[in-house]
Amino acid sequence: MKLRIAGAIALVLAAQLTVLAVMVGRHQMTLNEGTRVILKTEPIDPRSLFRGDYAILNYDISGLSESLPGGDADWKRYDTIHVVLEREKPYWKAVSMHRNRPVLAPDQVAIRGTVRDVWSRGVIWVRYGIEKYFVPEGEGRKIERPSEGNVISIEVAVDDAGNAGITAVLLNGEPVYEEALF
Repeated sequence: MKLRIAGAIALVLAAQLTVLAVMVGRHQMTLNEGTRVILKTEPIDPRSLFRGDYAILNYDISGLSESLPGGDADWKRYDTIHVVLEREKPYWKAVSMHRNRPVLAPDQVAIRGTVRDVWSRGVIWVRYGIEKYFVPEGEGRKIERPSEGNVISIEVAVDDAGNAGITAVLLNGEPVYEEALF
């Protein structure tokens, strides 16, 4: 009886470790193999008592106009959305929104998100899962309040499924913080 219980516990632990390894591996694949895009951001810097400093990032592609040409319309809260981005120097910009992953031109990438809110003024707020970035304690102010004339932007890797992960925080186009890849 004790052997069966021990075996069941070992099986549950193995399953949990496998799920955790798959989650980490999937995120790492996105960072390693995803298309790199640079997004314009307006960060603010709160503090977490347990995790230290972090920046909440609000991107130009976080608030989208329903009148964006091409794609689908009539969005509701919690809808899955695929936002097609196109390179426009120095940042990538949203060109269309779709419920399903669209066919892309060679110079495009589709980032997947969730509709967070739809405003009556025709603005759709989207969450992509890249809205927080943790920094070493005491260093969040670099991102929160860059010196006059300095610009913070974020480099993000987007994989073929639309998953995104932050690869670097850039100050005037140069990496300040980079996500470690293995």
